[in-house]
Amino acid sequence: MSSPATWSIEPHTQAKHDLLRFYLNAWFPILSSGRNQHVIFLDGFAGPGIYTGGEPGSPIIALETLIRHSHFPRMSQTEFTFIFIEKDPSCYQSLKDQLADFWSLSGGKPNNIYVHSINDEFRNVAEQIATSALGTLAPTLAFIDPFGWSGVPMTTIRDLLSSRKCEVLFNFAYDSVNRFVGEEAPSVAHHFAELFGTTGTEYQDASRLAADDRKVFLRDLYVDKLREVGGFSFVKPFEVINQSRGRTAYFLVFGTRNPTGFDRMKGAMWRVDPEYGCRYSGEEDNQLSLFSRAPQLSPLKAALRDRFAGSTIVVKRLEEYVVEETDYTTTHYKRVLKELEDEGLMSCVSGRKKRGTYPPGAVLHFEP
Repeated sequence: MSSPATWSIEPHTQAKHDLLRFYLNAWFPILSSGRNQHVIFLDGFAGPGIYTGGEPGSPIIALETLIRHSHFPRMSQTEFTFIFIEKDPSCYQSLKDQLADFWSLSGGKPNNIYVHSINDEFRNVAEQIATSALGTLAPTLAFIDPFGWSGVPMTTIRDLLSSRKCEVLFNFAYDSVNRFVGEEAPSVAHHFAELFGTTGTEYQDASRLAADDRKVFLRDLYVDKLREVGGFSFVKPFEVINQSRGRTAYFLVFGTRNPTGFDRMKGAMWRVDPEYGCRYSGEEDNQLSLFSRAPQLSPLKAALRDRFAGSTIVVKRLEEYVVEETDYTTTHYKRVLKELEDEGLMSCVSGRKKRGTYPPGAVLHFEP
């Protein structure tokens, strides 16, 4: 029996879609405001475009985020290409139907938007695009969201997104990987070697670890390989818990070569997880709280003191450290700096006109 074309959405899937939507909301205007005349969004496992409750799938979310963006009227000089890949025939047909309905309800497709729906496997299409582009692909965000761990080689991601302005949001299906990572059968081991981009079987070391250590090991291995093999300078995972099963479903792993894109994605993660910016647990969905979930900034405060104790540093360099080497964003560090200054642990030496402000050129001194 064939699988149904649509299925019900789960809370952790909704969280994944929220993260994608939040990032695209920042990504589209940033890319279209520069010299980029062509921008690509690629969905490697596009699905049917809708869930049984009527919730939109990722292709519709991406299109909707663009055309309903308040800045979209100013993006008329940029061509937006959407590539939706789906290998299942029934899901593909459903996707085509949903796209037709979407444009009908939206009053037609804008002239600067191009949509290509492809009934094939992600790997096949990605390799074809990589071969034709030869490292010159237009700025691209590839959302790669497989159901398991096969058909998504690290080398394919590397070759497809080798251009400097390309980024990836990858669903590292930890729950599925964890169940099979110790399997030594060649048919399985081959796919894991491709997934991690390894020539050996170092991933099998995970099977000898306790549950929590195994999760960290596999997560870090994929993150490291996305840097080393994939070629992305900045990589960050976001853990997503399946609350109904009480365990980690997957890590959404973002890779980019651009610190601004990295900061914006971390901002999107903080919107999904307002306390720590790194994990969706689902617990907050079932709680009625009188208190908002505020960012927990004490780890950043401790990190700044440890890193810069006894040092004098320009704010711009401190900001680079926060963006590139911590879980925090440019929206967080100034609140922490004010606390440190109020407590006498940091002072501003020069470069500002008003206390409590920290412009990029201001010079700060941290007490030992």
